[in-house]
Amino acid sequence: MKKIFLTTVMMVISLTLTAQTGASAYILDASGTPTNVRNAPNGKVVQTLSDSGYVVSLLEVKNNWWKIDPLVDIYGDGEDDSILLKGSKTGYWVHYSVLGFGINGDHTNVLRETPSSKAKPLKLEPSYLFEVGLRPLEIQGKWIKVITTDKRHTGWMPIDRICSNPLTTCP
Repeated sequence: MKKIFLTTVMMVISLTLTAQTGASAYILDASGTPTNVRNAPNGKVVQTLSDSGYVVSLLEVKNNWWKIDPLVDIYGDGEDDSILLKGSKTGYWVHYSVLGFGINGDHTNVLRETPSSKAKPLKLEPSYLFEVGLRPLEIQGKWIKVITTDKRHTGWMPIDRICSNPLTTCP
């Protein structure tokens, strides 16, 4: 009973904190080693995620490090499941270079030079963004600054355009 209560409390906290940014991403660690979760930006490793089968909620960013919600969703096993990170009293942090997401909807003119729908769009082939993927850099209001996984382009997009499900192309 205590475990069910604790899980319920953590889910409520998770939903409340995620509302702060409204952004989530999946683990996209190309290193071939488990992804380190730290207790602070560049801090002590408190847990590792063994593969890339996780979706995390992004809470805040500090110097290219993202604080993530301790309730982490697991995908790919055919069931909705999650794990609760443990081992830190100061939060859970991952580097932006292990996070990724796609774009929800039309890929044309989605990236902008500044965080505004009136800003000049970056001229990129829509298929390029679909193929290469994005990593989160910072958040400003309802906009997220991203860099392509090949590090060739940086721009801003509305947070609601994030597709954090690596198994679909999102509607």
